[in-house]
Amino acid sequence: MNAVPAREDLAANMPRSMILPANEAELSRDTHDVIRTFNGALDFLNAADVIRTYQPTSRIPNGRIWGPFPMRDHDGWQWQFRMTRDPAAAEEMFQYVFEVEPIGAGENGWLTFIDGWFIPTGGGARRGVGFFHMQADNLRAAGFPILPDADQNIFSDLRVMYSTASFPVSVTMTLVLFPKGDLTNTVTIVFHYEQQENGQGAMEFSGTDSKTGASLSVTSHWLASGAGRAEATAQDGMGAGATWVECWNDQFMSVYDNKPWAVAPDPVTTGDPALCPDISTL
Repeated sequence: MNAVPAREDLAANMPRSMILPANEAELSRDTHDVIRTFNGALDFLNAADVIRTYQPTSRIPNGRIWGPFPMRDHDGWQWQFRMTRDPAAAEEMFQYVFEVEPIGAGENGWLTFIDGWFIPTGGGARRGVGFFHMQADNLRAAGFPILPDADQNIFSDLRVMYSTASFPVSVTMTLVLFPKGDLTNTVTIVFHYEQQENGQGAMEFSGTDSKTGASLSVTSHWLASGAGRAEATAQDGMGAGATWVECWNDQFMSVYDNKPWAVAPDPVTTGDPALCPDISTL
């Protein structure tokens, strides 16, 4: 079961105070918002802790099966989890799949919800390289309830490639949503997160709307204390091709802000670039 990542292994850790200032630096606020989305997309990994409370129910060649068990929060549905190891692979690799089906649907009724693989590299539990894919469209088509989030976005697809083998830990995530419940439109958000052992972190993220094509890419770096720096590049619209740079202190207050596409009376530049932290390890 150590082949299944735990949420805390992959979650982004950017410091934040209990109450962020009302005038928090814009790109600090955007980064906090994105990290909340990034970590929220990993919440389903808490299910691995539930699976770990069960013993495998059957053996298969080079593998184990957990289940089927009724789903506690989806009446009429059941789940099973299968883990296998390929003894012939050049590197030890574990492959797994989490499936759901309506109770009574039979062996051919299983729908893949999550599948993935993991190659351990030693150095401790859950240390290695892995990938997993979470898909919802096939479940929705079969009647499995996929509820919208707080912003009424509906989940479609998630792909995550990660390495916990050594520092920096790295996670690349591609998240696809139906915005505001519009099943004719998708928004794709790509994240890349890294963290050093000393608490320094970095997040690259971009979003693209499939209808309008509007997009913005942002790279944020921060120290363990919270101070950070971000560069945001406009891909289209006002300021297309230009880069906005903002830095903030441990209280997440802006200490330098240069936005080339600012419109009067807002100034293009405020603060002192010398106050930007040096975060060159990521």
